[in-house]
Amino acid sequence: MCIRGQSHNPGFLASLVAKLVSLFTVAVLVSAAGCGSGSQSSGVGSGAPSPAPAFTGINLDYAPEGRCSDDNWSTTTPVACNPQLSFTTCTPNVLSSCAANCQACFNADLATMSTLKVGTITIYQPNYYILKAAESSGIKVVLGLYNDSVSGLAQPDSATNCTYGGQPFPYCGTKYATALFGGACGNVSPWAPATFCESSPTNPNATYVAALNSSAGEFLQDGTVIGIQVGNEILGQQSAATISTAAQNLRTALNSAGFTSIKVIVSLIEGQASTFCTGGAPPAGVDYIADHVYCSAGSSGGVASSPPVWPSGNNPAQTCWTQVQGVFDTDQTACGAANVFLGETGYNTGCPSAYGQQQVPNEQTYITQVVNAACQSQATGPLAPFLFEFGDVCPAGGCLPGCSGQPQEGNGYFGMYFTQDYLTKGSLVSKFTTPPSLTCP
Repeated sequence: MCIRGQSHNPGFLASLVAKLVSLFTVAVLVSAAGCGSGSQSSGVGSGAPSPAPAFTGINLDYAPEGRCSDDNWSTTTPVACNPQLSFTTCTPNVLSSCAANCQACFNADLATMSTLKVGTITIYQPNYYILKAAESSGIKVVLGLYNDSVSGLAQPDSATNCTYGGQPFPYCGTKYATALFGGACGNVSPWAPATFCESSPTNPNATYVAALNSSAGEFLQDGTVIGIQVGNEILGQQSAATISTAAQNLRTALNSAGFTSIKVIVSLIEGQASTFCTGGAPPAGVDYIADHVYCSAGSSGGVASSPPVWPSGNNPAQTCWTQVQGVFDTDQTACGAANVFLGETGYNTGCPSAYGQQQVPNEQTYITQVVNAACQSQATGPLAPFLFEFGDVCPAGGCLPGCSGQPQEGNGYFGMYFTQDYLTKGSLVSKFTTPPSLTCP
């Protein structure tokens, strides 16, 4: 999700986080096949992914830094917990250094999503614990990669100076993808995911990548992951040619591992489809476009602006959805209706301190509009529409994506839920007295 200002400010909150504290390294993961080390199973081509779930309603985007982070807005860029699997010594209520506590947090959120009958979620960074919770809940996942993965995947295989999540990563091109599949600890790949990873004189930049085709989780092999999204709203930061090269190299690696059914996805901001696609189709290597569409209120901004601006009139939610449908139809025409799904849309309720509950009924109406349109085949695509998002990602005092005169942090108040006291960990609170249904009648 990009907060849209007068000049576009690219990047989802998660993509702003380039580095993590070196003690924990970057715990990153993409599941796949074919690399054995220690307890890992080989799994190359040993099972085709299960199909995407039968359509029953709309899907959900999930930004976990507002739910399972120790940060509690002590910084402007909280990071969701994602410790090494070997971090088993725990302190109560601490997530970032405890595998069990982190897993429990995500288990709780995915259990709530199950009660909403959500079929598929999008996550914007690889996270073992979210994928494990999704696997247990039977929820499918569109798995996003860090934005610097685009340049890494697009490099020649001979390069060794790539990065992943801002950390040194000595694999590039198709080798980059293979290292994600098999796991890595710096210059050692494959790497058994439960083995502690640390830097050493012979391995000075030990970026940890949890291999997911292993006994710890086979998320591509068992069909939990149905698509891999190459970066987030990356066009403009990278050229269409670079994105296509990255997508082709990822596609080559997936095919070599036997996962031909896993889709390679690129997310675009509304209106970019006409410059990214040619002849009614995405560039080579790209299977699907996740179209991110939010309504505007003329030149003054829109619900995703900093600060947000809402449509006027008696039914702003209906006005908003009608506008979104029109933009989405245009983008589908540019890239082909069979290739484009609505990857993000939502309604920002703004800072509670400034707007109270004023916009909450409009958000509820907007969600119902999206569900009805999907169920009546008025918003079609290769995947059902995705609602942004599960939970609010802003502090209690407000943030610029929620109201004026506040810090530029978070992604606004698009959520169906929020964390108690608007912290980044704690009890989940419903924004609605009766949450709207996400499923078809």
